[in-house]
Amino acid sequence: MPRQPRRSTSAADSYSALELGRIECRLSTWTGARGRCQWCDTHITESRRRTWCSDRCARTWQRNHIWRFARATAKRRAKYRCTRPGCDAARRDCEVNHITPRNGDGYGPGCHHHLDADAHGVGGLEVLCRAHHREVTSAQARERAALRRAMREATNPD
Repeated sequence: MPRQPRRSTSAADSYSALELGRIECRLSTWTGARGRCQWCDTHITESRRRTWCSDRCARTWQRNHIWRFARATAKRRAKYRCTRPGCDAARRDCEVNHITPRNGDGYGPGCHHHLDADAHGVGGLEVLCRAHHREVTSAQARERAALRRAMREATNPD
C-alpha cells in the first residue's frame, strides 16, 4: 500500500522539492513541521541546526538518499563482494546496481537510493561484480529496446 502524505496539500507551496521528498520518504518520520528534525521528527533544540537534530540523523539520511554515500554503504554492507550466489569475483571488482532501474533518470538525491527495496519492490541497491552488473544492465537495455520497438510498431502499423 502506498504511503499516505503526512501534510496538508495547502502547505505544499512552502516546501522545496527536496523537503517534499523527505516528507514522503517511507524511512523518515518527519511530518513536515518546521523546527523539527527532517529525519526523526524530534524538536531541534540547538540554535545552529535547522534541518537535522544530530549528525547521526544527517548521516542516516545521506546513506539512504545521496548516491555516493548509499553506494559506499551498500558495498560495506556486502563486504565488497558480489551478492550473486556462487560468485567469487575479486573484492575490488564490485559495483552497485539499482534493483529498480533508473532508465536515465539520473542519480540526484532521492528515495531511489534506499539500501533496501520497499514492500512493492521499489528501490534497493545490490552489489554485483562487473560481469554480473553488465549482464543485468544489458538485459535492461534489451527490454527497453523491445518496448520502444513495440511502441513504434503500434503507432505505425505498416
